[in-house]
Amino acid sequence: MELTMAQLASIGRWLNISLGSFMLIIGLAGSIINLWLFTRHRYRKSPCSRFILTSSIFDMLHLLVALFPRVLAEGFDIDPASWSTAGCRIRYYLITFSAYTALGCRCLAVFDRYACTSRSISFRQWSSFKIAYRFITINILIWACFSLPNFLFFNLVPMGTPLRLVCYIWKQEYYNYFAYFVNPVLYFALPLVIFILFTILTQKNLRMMKKSTRVKRLERQMTSMIILQAISNSVSSIPYGVQFAYSVVSHNAKKDAYRLAQEHLFLQITRLSYYINFITAFYIYYISSHQIRATIKRHLKFKEVSKTKEHTSLLNLSKE
Repeated sequence: MELTMAQLASIGRWLNISLGSFMLIIGLAGSIINLWLFTRHRYRKSPCSRFILTSSIFDMLHLLVALFPRVLAEGFDIDPASWSTAGCRIRYYLITFSAYTALGCRCLAVFDRYACTSRSISFRQWSSFKIAYRFITINILIWACFSLPNFLFFNLVPMGTPLRLVCYIWKQEYYNYFAYFVNPVLYFALPLVIFILFTILTQKNLRMMKKSTRVKRLERQMTSMIILQAISNSVSSIPYGVQFAYSVVSHNAKKDAYRLAQEHLFLQITRLSYYINFITAFYIYYISSHQIRATIKRHLKFKEVSKTKEHTSLLNLSKE
């Protein structure tokens, strides 16, 4: 039995409200825990922690400027970006800036793990705090400048039936640039190649130095964490790549209203899967690192002991 157009629209709305809200909450919580975790003394010892901290900050920013307004717009028909031209342009500047800066930090983290596990002493020097700070600064500056055209080419455009103002790219050439180069190449293909290449090379380094004690336990765990995150990012990018490929292939095809409704639902699903990259970091680290699990459990246990002592003290005071 085929679903009606109204049912397809309801499913999309429900997914954005329920799943989108859930992803927003766990994503923000995970980023906040990462900020707390990787500013602790033990984890600050690794240069890779700087990439994790920076990506966590921009993950949080991206969720607030991209996912949160999307939940409001697709789930509740409240689109803050359509309220003013300035708001529209600022939002899409921050969306592009935060997404690519966070992604750049993840690519740099994978490279850092490869450098850290290299047998070459000179190449291992690329894994240092000095290099990490330089890479992070360059990464932020590149994407801050790269996103500036959004201020020119995003505007409130009348779209849909009935017509309503939507924040969208108003110049076709810039739309083509984003649709056929920026998104497929810079967001999907290039990071995927970097993740796969340096994950394979790092795994090769780890096998070659399996019996070596040169790499500290913390660095080994950090390496495992980053490799798993790279794999997760690669897999979660596949639906986005499939959706883009389909949209290009079927661009000139004649489509009835029902097919457009089906494609819109598929688009909602792939857009939500896109945010997996920005919400899973902490949970991957927690699963893959014994030290992180121990740190969090120890902190929670300390909190419980503190509360018990405080409660006991209050009882003793009341008895007196």
